[in-house]
Parts: sequence; structure tokens; C-alpha cells
Amino acid sequence: MRMSPEEKKELDDWVEKEYPISMKRLEFSNPFHEKGKLFILFGIILYIIYVFSEVNFLLPSSILFLLAGIIMEVIALIKYYRSLSNEN
Repeated sequence: MRMSPEEKKELDDWVEKEYPISMKRLEFSNPFHEKGKLFILFGIILYIIYVFSEVNFLLPSSILFLLAGIIMEVIALIKYYRSLSNEN
């Protein structure tokens, strides 16, 4: 489907208006997202070390880090979706 020049201009205007707002929303939830990724990565690394070394305290530690990472990611998603509902 081809767009007419008027439709293309209208779409470009809408993107120029909405893009900064969208970036603010992402920046608002980004700290939680970054921490969540790090916790999940650390949990995976601890689990891999546990598999090869069989050190007993690494399994519960890896599970805790994975759960903490999942919780942080859920918080990031909640903050992002709340920012969607707070239209300014």
C-alpha cells in the first residue's frame, strides 16, 4: 500500500512529536532494566559454575539472583506501562 505525500507528512509529523516522549518513557524504566539484566546474567554464571564445580551454596545463590533479576525486569515493565498511562 502506497502512502500519499499528505499521509507521509502527517506520519512524519506524528513521529517527530511522539519520539521524544517515547524516549523519556524508556529512560524512566532503564535503570531497573539494566540491573535486572545484570542480576540474570550473574545468576546464569553462578549456575554454570555450580554445574561444573558442584559447590552447594552456588545453586541457591544462582536461583536468588535469577529471581531478583526477574523481579527487576517486572518493575521496569510496570514503570514503563505506567508511564504510558500518564499522558502529559
